[in-house]
Amino acid sequence: MGLLLNVDYSDPLVRARALRALRASGVKSVGIEEAAEAYYVHYRSPIFGGRSSSPVWERFLTTYVKSHYYRAVAGVCRLNHKASLEAAARLLRAFESYLKSLENYGRAWFGRGAREAWAEAMRQIRRHMGDPADVAELHRVFKKLGEILGRGRSGDPAALALSVATDPRRVRLARVLARALELAPRMGLLFDGRGRPGFIEWERAYGSLSRIGRAALYAKALSVGAPLLFLHKAAWAEIPVYRARGGGDKGVYLLIDKSGSMYGAVKGVEKIAVAAAYAIAALRRFKNVVVRFFDAEVYEPISDVEKLVDVLTRVVASGGTDITKAVEAATEDAKSRRLEGYTLAVVTDGEDDKLNPVVLKEARAVFKEVWFVLIGDSKPPPYVRVARLFLGEDRPGVNAVEGPPRAV
Repeated sequence: MGLLLNVDYSDPLVRARALRALRASGVKSVGIEEAAEAYYVHYRSPIFGGRSSSPVWERFLTTYVKSHYYRAVAGVCRLNHKASLEAAARLLRAFESYLKSLENYGRAWFGRGAREAWAEAMRQIRRHMGDPADVAELHRVFKKLGEILGRGRSGDPAALALSVATDPRRVRLARVLARALELAPRMGLLFDGRGRPGFIEWERAYGSLSRIGRAALYAKALSVGAPLLFLHKAAWAEIPVYRARGGGDKGVYLLIDKSGSMYGAVKGVEKIAVAAAYAIAALRRFKNVVVRFFDAEVYEPISDVEKLVDVLTRVVASGGTDITKAVEAATEDAKSRRLEGYTLAVVTDGEDDKLNPVVLKEARAVFKEVWFVLIGDSKPPPYVRVARLFLGEDRPGVNAVEGPPRAV
């Protein structure tokens, strides 16, 4: 019969979803009935009143539904198939782990052992579901990130939040994205999204502050391309110190350093959060953008929220940066995909300033321009054009100031 009165257990769709939940969970100790209930208590508001074929499952499920864990998880899963499937798989795993733990407690449903047994049930639920506060916060962050990046890049924030919330290490690293979202609007000042996507060739605008102001108005009036604007720190990160001279590119290729040193904080802000904010701003402003992260290895291009979260949280932040390997991989990728007219921008803290000049020369032959965007005051590799991103001294955020071009 089943516990839920608002579920038709014989319906083919119900059975198909239950089978998917079973396959996703990998458990062997429950059947289709329990899997269907694990799915539909999240997908819709449950109506209890039936009878379960397993008293243990019935008690476990009703205990879960009455808990604050359920309130947090169900709030992000309603009418969401992917999130409900993720939650169902995790609930079934928690139940199987609970059954295994009962061997240590004994099957004492009444009397002295009952309280300990159900306390163990809640421990297993927490282990497989994560902290309720983390679920809600991560869902908010991922949903906001999806809204910024736009349709087709959002993925499923609820399922992603459930996946990340169970690992405390991944939760800590995912909070980098929350800080990046705070910084992204200010990073957007580096880009002018009114024109076609791309960067602009620059000419140094010497002279007084008024001349710099006129150069900014001139750049806006031209409305050509979506240039990388290097902003004068004394002008509150709003006045460009370069003036447009030529046309725009077809796209932007970003290489973002995520080595161990990037996870260090400067003035309370992680450098990786600044770099991630730069990537978010680029994805938001430009249509043709390739974003790849690198440390000792070079990761696949980022195309949506799920891949961005996966790269930032699943890979352990360890020491080691290979800029030469990253630039070489970007060059080969651009050649194989025929990304003509793209500008390459390498965002790094400059801990590794070794760059093979032969690789740099090959990159210049493929990309229209090659820029290094440095976070902090480390020494850049020689013979490259440089811009610097500094953390604001008066308030949390990002200011950009020009770095002297060092093009060969």
